[in-house]
Amino acid sequence: MRVRFTPEAHLAVRAKRTWWEQHREKAPRLFIEELAELVAKLRDGADEERQQYAARGGRVIWRILMPKTRHHVYYRLNSAAGDVEIEILLVWNAVAGAAPDVD
Repeated sequence: MRVRFTPEAHLAVRAKRTWWEQHREKAPRLFIEELAELVAKLRDGADEERQQYAARGGRVIWRILMPKTRHHVYYRLNSAAGDVEIEILLVWNAVAGAAPDVD
């Protein structure tokens, strides 16, 4: 399966990666490495631990936790002509307190 990041997701990843590299001296690459592992799982269809987060306009938004860095990845499945694409909508701190506004 193809995985695509929205522009908002790209911005979130860049900001979180930068923060992690600057503030996590013992594991500066942990965030980006864990995200890469998760993207590989999504490509392989190995996302059994995902949770339904919301349904918008008849489409399900899923979330899956990156347990080491405690971030949720929010995504939805798009299908056209038999092909399935995973669209990553947002990466959000799972302990941030407030839920994200995901469309």
